[in-house]
Amino acid sequence: MGSSLNKNSKMECARHGLQKPSFICKHLQYGEDLGFFEATGEPDPDYPFREAWCGECDNILMEQGEWNDISEGHAQIMPICEGCLDEIQSRNE
Repeated sequence: MGSSLNKNSKMECARHGLQKPSFICKHLQYGEDLGFFEATGEPDPDYPFREAWCGECDNILMEQGEWNDISEGHAQIMPICEGCLDEIQSRNE
């Protein structure tokens, strides 16, 4: 994506065209039935991007109590488009 994200950021997806970026743990990209956990609460108007992770990452997050070097190192967060995130969600819930 190159530069810093802002609320109007978009990314080009070969499958879905121009989309809002989203972020997932590396396990969800090709996984199935891994669980699907998504950030909840009031969205930040300056950072309106969906973020999701698998059950294993959620367990580590709960053990750590927050996103930190250990939980983030395990998750290895990666960007995907919002259309891909919808497909990943349906495979993993």
